[in-house]
Amino acid sequence: MSNSPPFASTPSLGTVPAFRVHTVAYRRTETPFVSPQVSLEDAALALGQRVGDEACRYASDADPIDDYVVSSTVLSQFLADGSPHAGYFQEAIASHYGRRPDWVTNAYECTGWGFILRYIQGKAQFNGRRRLLLQIVDTDIHNFTYWLGNNRWGKSGFGICTLVIDVMPEPNNMLLIGTASQANALLQLGRSLRSFTESRPGLGIAVPFFPEMSRRALFKCFDTACVHADHYQRFGHSFGSDPWLSLLAELGAGSAHPGSDCIVSSLAMNGYFSIAQITLAPDLHFALEGEL
Repeated sequence: MSNSPPFASTPSLGTVPAFRVHTVAYRRTETPFVSPQVSLEDAALALGQRVGDEACRYASDADPIDDYVVSSTVLSQFLADGSPHAGYFQEAIASHYGRRPDWVTNAYECTGWGFILRYIQGKAQFNGRRRLLLQIVDTDIHNFTYWLGNNRWGKSGFGICTLVIDVMPEPNNMLLIGTASQANALLQLGRSLRSFTESRPGLGIAVPFFPEMSRRALFKCFDTACVHADHYQRFGHSFGSDPWLSLLAELGAGSAHPGSDCIVSSLAMNGYFSIAQITLAPDLHFALEGEL
């Protein structure tokens, strides 16, 4: 059960939401995802089918999707380049969802969702509102022990997050992305959260899932009264899915509600950070592990 206070339901800035979330869903994937004996081709096909299943389950009934992007930290580079294995992965997605992703990226690691929102908002300035299907896929098909966890982020969580978001051309002050040196990244995220949240009092804040020591260091930098409850022990550090998992947990606990606004944030190992104010649609469809 969340200990977070009820959060404000009215946007603090702007009259039209820049990012209206219609669907947020998450499903964990098993670890290891495939046995070491499975070929890379078969692993790519298996993961693509799983990603396509999630897209079909949560995006098929949505209005037409303008942009479809897969973002990741953990995803094999073989599945994000122009190699045959990337083709197997994307064709497997299409075989279950009916459409290949427009692109697959792991360039921005955990913060990829923020850079994608910025890019899609830039497109919206020319064409009007765009509906984005964004899947954050963090599953390791190579069974590298590195991804299981380390002292930088603690234990890892693996899964597929599926988001359907309406991206409006403006306002353009609902998203803050930046970078800092790796040594100062956590501090810079905290300072940026302070500057971003000062004009948005009362909105719930989803922060990355980190071990307690890192969490305490982050919390020294800004007012944490509205930060979501800590779900690290439940989910581990789940990379770019952290803030969306945090939101799902708050929705499940009744501490966040459809029709409300909140702030989501992520931090990448290379120093990138993403912070956004999002609006939950009144008819929000949300599911954790398939449970509505």
